[in-house]
Amino acid sequence: MIIIYKLIRIRIYMGFKFLEHTADVKVLVEERTLSRAFSTSALAMKEIIAEQILVAPKIRKEFSVEGKDKEALLYAFLEEFLYLLDAEGFLLSKAPIVKIEKKENNEGFILSAKIIGDNASKYTFTNSVKAITYNDMIIEEEKDKTIIEFVLDV
Repeated sequence: MIIIYKLIRIRIYMGFKFLEHTADVKVLVEERTLSRAFSTSALAMKEIIAEQILVAPKIRKEFSVEGKDKEALLYAFLEEFLYLLDAEGFLLSKAPIVKIEKKENNEGFILSAKIIGDNASKYTFTNSVKAITYNDMIIEEEKDKTIIEFVLDV
């Protein structure tokens, strides 16, 4: 299935799709677990930046981020990919391995990620993501499904 958005052909990918939004790109992710939904969210953002471009899995990295709630955690997680792209020239190749835990004092969450990608200078970008926003951000967990919606400023 093909969705027309801002006169760009965008395909529906496994686990996520792009939704209509007034000026930016809105993403809907549906996965079985929260960790997998976060991982797929990162992959969706990579697809917005470098649509249908196969990125070589050459560079491995690890990082962790914290958030007072799941929305703040998602924001920090996706923001880290923008930082890595801008500051270190790193472009994600595959869905990251994500582990989410509650902090010891139960005041927020910690996310640890193992990622793989390549030097971004080797690739041509299809879109530029300026920022992640809290606008329309939703994280809903059900018994066997997690739904995430978020908006990227492009």
